[in-house]
Amino acid sequence: MNKIRLTVLLVVALCVAAPISTVYTGCTATTQVQTYQTLATVGVAAKAAMDTTALMYHNGQITQAQYQKVADIYDKQFQPAYNLAEATLAAGKNAFAPADVVALSTQLASLLASYQSTTK
Repeated sequence: MNKIRLTVLLVVALCVAAPISTVYTGCTATTQVQTYQTLATVGVAAKAAMDTTALMYHNGQITQAQYQKVADIYDKQFQPAYNLAEATLAAGKNAFAPADVVALSTQLASLLASYQSTTK
């Protein structure tokens, strides 16, 4: 259980830190590199939330409906937005990580945290 709590804290911290790192990273990296790094961080955080949710479901800590809610957000909302953001960067567009990608990753972490708090 402590491992799950640590994972939740890590996910939330990554979701908060990702947009900040794009803005405050040092002057050595280009905006595009910073954005790739931010997207990678957000992607890792969202995947960690999905993996932790799957583990909680496997261990019987959450219901199938709770698992499915997170899986639907991850598969149907986060992944398409994330893939679009990556494609935009690959096309050479210098832009910050779209707010919807960061917001969806944060939503996954928050939903996971709410499940975790009900399994105490």
